[in-house]
Amino acid sequence: MKLSEINNENLTDNQIEKIVFSNIKDSGKSAKYGIVFGSYTLQKYRIEQATNLYKEGRVKKLILTGGKGGISNQNNEDVPEAELMKESLVKNGVSLQDLIIDNSSNSTIENGINVANILNNLQENIQEVILISSEFHLKRCMAIMKKYYKANIDYILVPARDGFTDKENWFLSEKVYNSGRNLVEFEANLLIKYAKEGKIYDLNI
Repeated sequence: MKLSEINNENLTDNQIEKIVFSNIKDSGKSAKYGIVFGSYTLQKYRIEQATNLYKEGRVKKLILTGGKGGISNQNNEDVPEAELMKESLVKNGVSLQDLIIDNSSNSTIENGINVANILNNLQENIQEVILISSEFHLKRCMAIMKKYYKANIDYILVPARDGFTDKENWFLSEKVYNSGRNLVEFEANLLIKYAKEGKIYDLNI
């Protein structure tokens, strides 16, 4: 079944889990480019994962994406997500020369569009890309990249686990703002909505 075919009224936990987390598994493969999706609230976990991949040699260059107008900017931060990630990654030992910055995108769709432009402008024959984000967010990242970049390359999905929005623990929290349950339920409904509206690649679930 495709995302756009799902009725999102009264979704069960099992349905939500399948929509958000099915087929999210790190294949262990390497790629020249890794994309780190920004978030003020969850970026430390994504930075840790990106640093690990870089130091392990699984990724050569990191594309950091995120402005300052996104939904996670609850404290009205003045510095874009991508710039904060850059500072942290350099402190962690990542070479500045290996970082590519998109600091103007304020949603995941804008992240994907801007990154697609960056990759296209490189004029390289790219056949695999690593996507780095929170586990619950990775399916949307992939669906956006398939829509706005290329549908038929290898997207290597690497989750940045945080202990409360992951597949094995999201359902343990109450449905309150920014809890694991709140974020994952919102994500499931957003995936369906965007697929019906044609804003993302219509994935099979």
